[in-house]
Amino acid sequence: MDITSLLEKLFPGGTGGGSKDPPWIVVGLGNPGAEYRNTRHNVGWWCLDELVRRTNVELNRKRKEVRFAEVELGGDRVVLAYPRTFMNRSGQALGYLTGRFKTGPEKILAVTDDINLTPGSVRIRKKGGAGGHNGLRSIITALGTNEFPRVRIGVGTPDVSGEQVEHVLGTFEPATLELVKAASARAADAVTMIVGGGIDNAMNQFNGAIDAAGNDNATGNGEFK
Repeated sequence: MDITSLLEKLFPGGTGGGSKDPPWIVVGLGNPGAEYRNTRHNVGWWCLDELVRRTNVELNRKRKEVRFAEVELGGDRVVLAYPRTFMNRSGQALGYLTGRFKTGPEKILAVTDDINLTPGSVRIRKKGGAGGHNGLRSIITALGTNEFPRVRIGVGTPDVSGEQVEHVLGTFEPATLELVKAASARAADAVTMIVGGGIDNAMNQFNGAIDAAGNDNATGNGEFK
């Protein structure tokens, strides 16, 4: 048993002695496996990939339901988490993490794709329903509440009504891909601001879209221009 596993066994709350406020848990929603890496449904993972890159952290903690690491982000302690289950069982990862870190719903931040938003747009909400998203639905069930913040990245609607599954499991056209990559980076900026205590500022700054010229179309009230 390595030292990390031993400490986790001795201190399941993750503190190892001394008192600490529960960390934020930032969970990127997606499906595991190389075949899903570049799909629309995995843009939540793209955002977390950017946060991992920025913090230079190693995701060295693994459970059957989640990979995660603890970092400092926005001046606060944060857990970056990738569920290892498929999307519709994402709540299993939160079940483990909330039990381990004692984090309440108000400090659980889900990053997810949204077919109801145009590609390149970002939307932050303090709470809300699943909106037809199976990953959010699973988290709501696991937590017993929908009152947790989320950052949604637009991936666009399917061309044919009723083909949502094929759409979210498909990949982007090259021009759209660049918009969504830029949105994923902006979502990482938004996450950093939110965990630092500025969710209202983040909503004002980031609730907009990036147009084809790379312009930010957010306004001070969080609406499109």
